[in-house]
Amino acid sequence: MSVEDKPFVHEVFAVCEDERDGRQPKLFDQPFQLYASCKPSSSVFFRLRVSLINGASRKIMVYLQITPDRISSLRYTTCNANDLGSPSPPCLELVRQKLGGRRSVARLQFQLHSTHAQLVVPIGFALDEPPDSPARSALGSANSLAAASLFSLYLPHNVLSMVKFQSFARALDQFPTLSAEQHQLYTRMVDLRGLYNGTGGMEMTLEDQDASPLPDKDHDRSTTPPTTASYTTTVAFDTPSRYIDSPPRYEECPGEGWQPKARSDPTAISADSLDVRSALPEYIENDRQDKMSNAPERVLHYGGKSIDSRKTCKRRHSFAAGSPTFSSIANVQRPEKMLRSQIAESDRCQSRLELLLEHQRKQIEQLQKDMRELRRRNTELEGRYGEVEETCCDLESRQLETKETIESILTHTGELDDECEKLGKQMPDIYEEVQDTVKDLVGEWVQENMTEIIKGHIDQQVAAQIALVKTKMCRALQD
Repeated sequence: MSVEDKPFVHEVFAVCEDERDGRQPKLFDQPFQLYASCKPSSSVFFRLRVSLINGASRKIMVYLQITPDRISSLRYTTCNANDLGSPSPPCLELVRQKLGGRRSVARLQFQLHSTHAQLVVPIGFALDEPPDSPARSALGSANSLAAASLFSLYLPHNVLSMVKFQSFARALDQFPTLSAEQHQLYTRMVDLRGLYNGTGGMEMTLEDQDASPLPDKDHDRSTTPPTTASYTTTVAFDTPSRYIDSPPRYEECPGEGWQPKARSDPTAISADSLDVRSALPEYIENDRQDKMSNAPERVLHYGGKSIDSRKTCKRRHSFAAGSPTFSSIANVQRPEKMLRSQIAESDRCQSRLELLLEHQRKQIEQLQKDMRELRRRNTELEGRYGEVEETCCDLESRQLETKETIESILTHTGELDDECEKLGKQMPDIYEEVQDTVKDLVGEWVQENMTEIIKGHIDQQVAAQIALVKTKMCRALQD
């Protein structure tokens, strides 16, 4: 069996695009099983199958049969999420969700004539289910799809090959030119009597959808929660945190009037030391000299010479000023020691921060490495998932093909039984004629052949007896 002759079987989702009487496009939640058979000798036909659970878990198959005489046009397109220029078909995003979030899906669009598709059910079909049951909903979906003149079937883009679709298109084009023998084979292929293991099916009358609408779920309702600004704000993985622990604070110094604070920047500390030194009290001798310069001059006359009394006072003042100068030097030396200890402590804090930053950098590098490994494994698992999905689709297609082949064999067996029954009724009872003929033939054969056989046998027996008598006589004469 070639690729073109092999039946195509796969699960599809249907969208009714018939906008007659103001109807809106509608996606059916119920998936359908598409079976397409194409043979050069008997054209092509399509069947959509849906399962109904009736009563105590009794499974009933309902078929939608689409024959070539009902198809006006058949189109095959691939819908890609990256195609932003062309308008999207209706309900495309919902279809992608149904197909597992696929970005590329295949679309098989049917445009029918004024006639609708055949809704086929078993003979004597009766559905004893409440109106809101899943079986009623599935039957209503099949009914609505059968009544539509324009609908699309969606499936994964890598399932239906272009070669297979081109065989469908050629068969549709060649259908009006079929010969009488090919049309007879086509009639047998689409005959409803071959369904349901040879018991046959019947075409169900479509219900008026406007008079008795079935419950429909709201497909336009978005299932994605609203996204706020806080959800959309993201931070790059390799961006360091803005919040780094500050070094520990120093306790307040017990010095009088000056309380240094720890700083992590040595430049800032050196600047503070310069400010402190500039703020120290200046040597008070200059101030006192200014005061003495402003005092009135006192001149002592001793003999012929005049002696300025300010020189003596200045000498005395210089000796008297020695004591406060030592205290000022002590006050200057004490902040310098505190600054040196503060600089050493800031160096230790800076080393600690460098260690923390190095540790954090190593953690970020390890996390980035783990992220790359997880991405690699995710890519590998996605590839394996695609392979498993294709294998499952292939197995499912083979299983359905096997079922359809068994049904086809049962159909052909039933047809052969019917032909044998017809031939059995047409054949006369020739038993007596054959018996008389056999008797005549046997009698003639006996008359022609048995006489010679018996005569030869008698001659052989007579010759044997004569020879025996001669032997006995010879022996008697010798004695």
